[in-house]
Amino acid sequence: MFMVIGSALIAESSLETRVYLNQECIITLDKMTGQQKESVLLTKWLALFHRTALQWKRVRMGEVANHEEAKYYKVILRWADAVFVEDGAVHIVEAKLRPDLGTIGQLEGYKALFIVTPEFQQYWNYPIKMILLSAYLDLNIAELCKRKDITYEHWKPEGWE
Repeated sequence: MFMVIGSALIAESSLETRVYLNQECIITLDKMTGQQKESVLLTKWLALFHRTALQWKRVRMGEVANHEEAKYYKVILRWADAVFVEDGAVHIVEAKLRPDLGTIGQLEGYKALFIVTPEFQQYWNYPIKMILLSAYLDLNIAELCKRKDITYEHWKPEGWE
């Protein structure tokens, strides 16, 4: 799958995301759903702040008992928005327009599931950092993140309403 964001073309597969520069496109945010806006927020943030990191988007977390039957379990599997490896650590990212209390639990769950996800076995011994990326600041959630050792990233792309 390919996605064009600003001047970057993002090529995605189930475990790989690559950024290609010098492509042009205009994204109209007003016609997108919340989930689509979160995806744009995440993609732009990764491209701007973590461009050189090894990164994956829409990452399945945990084990599937039988890979032949994995397609039937898609509804109960857990999916982190992004994982990237940078500075000797694994970073698990959940992007929300307006985060709620459940987002903190999601990140903690993803951290626990990461160390049993077979695709990431080579990174199981890396330190794991959790990041909640949000377009809107929520001071209560930010304080809870601080207590839970979760980085709260409040960021909006240029031109974001």
